[in-house]
Amino acid sequence: MVSNSLKMDQEEIIEALARLRQEQPDNPEYKKLRRDLPKDWPV
Repeated sequence: MVSNSLKMDQEEIIEALARLRQEQPDNPEYKKLRRDLPKDWPV
């Protein structure tokens, strides 16, 4: 699971993705995190 490989819990992942999506949608970190998640992930 992504949260295990990043040593973050699911809530931290959701918060980080929401923040990155809002603040920096073209950020490479956001794109990598998002790419590693299923397409139906909530963020």
